[in-house]
Amino acid sequence: MKKKILAMTVLAACMMFASCGKESDGQGIDMVQIMEDSGQAEPESGASGAGGQPEAGRGMPEAGNPSSEKSAEDELALKEALAGESGEEQTEVVLSDKLLKAGDTLEVLYFVDEHTLEQGLELTLQDAKLSASPEEAQLDRALMVEETENYDLSGDPMMYRIDEAGILTCNLTIRNVNVEEGDDLHIGTFMIAYADPATGKVSILTSMPTYFSASSSSVGKSDYYHYELPKGESKEMVVAWLIPGEYEAENLYLCVTYDNREPGERQYFRLFGQE
Repeated sequence: MKKKILAMTVLAACMMFASCGKESDGQGIDMVQIMEDSGQAEPESGASGAGGQPEAGRGMPEAGNPSSEKSAEDELALKEALAGESGEEQTEVVLSDKLLKAGDTLEVLYFVDEHTLEQGLELTLQDAKLSASPEEAQLDRALMVEETENYDLSGDPMMYRIDEAGILTCNLTIRNVNVEEGDDLHIGTFMIAYADPATGKVSILTSMPTYFSASSSSVGKSDYYHYELPKGESKEMVVAWLIPGEYEAENLYLCVTYDNREPGERQYFRLFGQE
């Protein structure tokens, strides 16, 4: 696979603000924070997101290594991609009926060229649990990110600390179907969505996890959300996100941050409640 999975995730997380959250309204996106989370920029003290919700449902152009020259090229490509979005018809994404449950498997698809989709990863949800504290979730605080960015009910970014939100823990199995050795893998490919129970409108809730057991680095490092998984192999991992209390558990879903399927065909794992 020629595409870099990390670069795809970074650009997708930025471009997701239109169709899977609130409609585009001219709000900005903090590219510095996203680049830091992906390991493509040096972290800055106090950096935080500042803009509309990400959109789940956009493919991304390829980006390369995180040199200063390449980072500038990546930022330019990102700006051009966002500019292109403004000319598109903006529509809300409504929860499709392609709902998966624990034990099911979701295929993660990528564009290898303009017309060809290829499966890169395979995601299986083993189980999910919502806890009130790290202790209840049986997680070590010392191995958790102290503060992560989420979105409030109006779609604005908010920073939450460990003791200010619930902890959603998912046991996942990821299989590398067709990602070549050397391509970057990033847990930001997967995020938690919220679906309004009255309208079915889908909004992305999380930014990055507070805990990631399969990290190839350590908490606090810029590459904490990266992981390694040779082609053809599977890995079990525990991923935990901070969930503000105003979100009902039965309306939470696990999804791909972008999904190249048509909105009505996109798949979501129902985490709690009725199947």
